[in-house]
Amino acid sequence: METNFGATPPYTVGVEEEFQLIDPASGELSPSVDRVLSGVGAGEPVTSELSSSCVELVSPVFGSVAELSGELPVLRRRIGELAGNCGLQIAASGTHPFSNPLEQPFTEGEHYSEIEERMGWVARTQTIYGLHVHVGVADREESIRAVDTLVSHVPLLLALSANSPFWRGTDTRLSSARIKVFEVFPRSGLPPDFGCWRDFERHVEALVAAGSIPDYTWCWWDVRPHPGLGTVELRALDVQTDPASTAALAALVQCLVASSPPMGSRGDHGPDRRFFVDENKWRAARYGLSAMFYDFSTGEEVGAREMAVGLVGELRTVARDLGCEKELEGVLEICRTGTGADHQRAALAERGSLRGVVEYLTGATVPGRL
Repeated sequence: METNFGATPPYTVGVEEEFQLIDPASGELSPSVDRVLSGVGAGEPVTSELSSSCVELVSPVFGSVAELSGELPVLRRRIGELAGNCGLQIAASGTHPFSNPLEQPFTEGEHYSEIEERMGWVARTQTIYGLHVHVGVADREESIRAVDTLVSHVPLLLALSANSPFWRGTDTRLSSARIKVFEVFPRSGLPPDFGCWRDFERHVEALVAAGSIPDYTWCWWDVRPHPGLGTVELRALDVQTDPASTAALAALVQCLVASSPPMGSRGDHGPDRRFFVDENKWRAARYGLSAMFYDFSTGEEVGAREMAVGLVGELRTVARDLGCEKELEGVLEICRTGTGADHQRAALAERGSLRGVVEYLTGATVPGRL
């Protein structure tokens, strides 16, 4: 398998943010990505996704999260302008509060047609909007170490990012409905435990040989190596309404990758490790930062907020070395003010309708609109 690990300096960072296209007259999703993309200039980091009601920002590669943080508002304003030129708005939330996801047409193109053909009805459910964080690593084995580290932290990262409480006009009582919707896809959820690069390579080769997938990019796990880009990619997060939260999560992910310990040195491994992480991931999807995570090795519980505060303290030295101290402190701001799901429910209480929630989202997604 060809790889591009080491093609950039260590721990470069980039993000993909998936935005909803909104008809301001109705607040509904608008399947208009082709119209929006017709206004994109050469080299602009804007593209489509499976749903034609989604426009995606694929950020440049940045040397630091501080640089990413400075550019994200600019990039969002540009996407807002492109949508505005078509009479539309953009909103950042893991799910639309009330539009029917099954009614959204697919984006045209060979890749999306193949997904529709292979997935059938399952593809119809995927009108969801995520945040992917990429961190560059030096080599193949470091990518596996980084995946291993991030898997252990998926529950906390999901709790911090939870931003999809509503689905088809209903409060799901989840903090992240998006992650549960996405898990109907094959090869989603937590990845298998890979002890080394060759384990990952053999896994992909077996799936390709079986005709299950054309290549590794069809493994849609919460965390995966991305050899083509030379990165480790975290895919479990809901897209963030506030770009400052995107930067905070990117800083946390970058610090975790940069501090990944040698394989086998963590204390949370064992035959039931994946099951136990998955149990805590469910708690994160259900309760967000109010989740209590269970340490199956000690029999003790710890709150998600407490865990996040402790982790930020542990990573401050790493953040200083990476130049992302300010952005990492943004994790504490999420702990203080609440998740996107908390803010959406507060908007519903204040405005009295899910239409009001959409108005809150469109106002808060593009800096300067509120």
